[in-house]
This record gives sequence, structure tokens and C-alpha cells, in this order.
Amino acid sequence: MSGLWEIDASVSPGREILADGSGQLLVRVQITDLDNADPTANAFIDLRSTCARRLALEILAAADDADWQTEQDGCSEPAR
Repeated sequence: MSGLWEIDASVSPGREILADGSGQLLVRVQITDLDNADPTANAFIDLRSTCARRLALEILAAADDADWQTEQDGCSEPAR
């Protein structure tokens, strides 16, 4: 298991067709393994904007919790 990952988000080239026939752009979330030069090691998913926001908020909450637990365990503060 590698230790260096990068997460990027951008507007996806994909669209979802809504019930009224209109289109909604999606958010592409891509995860890249920086320790692996093979481009097939990258993963991505296209999400509705509401799902992308929820995921972002959950990642931020988990990061805050990890920082808090690190502090409680007496570990040094992680670099930001």
C-alpha cells in the first residue's frame, strides 16, 4: 500500500439527464496513487453535485476527527 494519494475534483464531461429532459453536469472525482506511475492505477467516479458536496463534507469531518484523535494520543500535530 502506497502512502501518497491525490484527490482532484472537476466538472465532468458527463451529464445526467433529469426527469424533465434537462441535463445536469456531474462532478468528476479522481484519486491518483502518486507512488504508481501506471495510469490505470487511477480511479474516478462522476457524481451528482449534491453527492460530491456530501462526500467533501464527510472527508473534512474525518480529517478533523483524525486531527483531534492524533492530538489526544499525544502525537505531534500533522502538517497542513
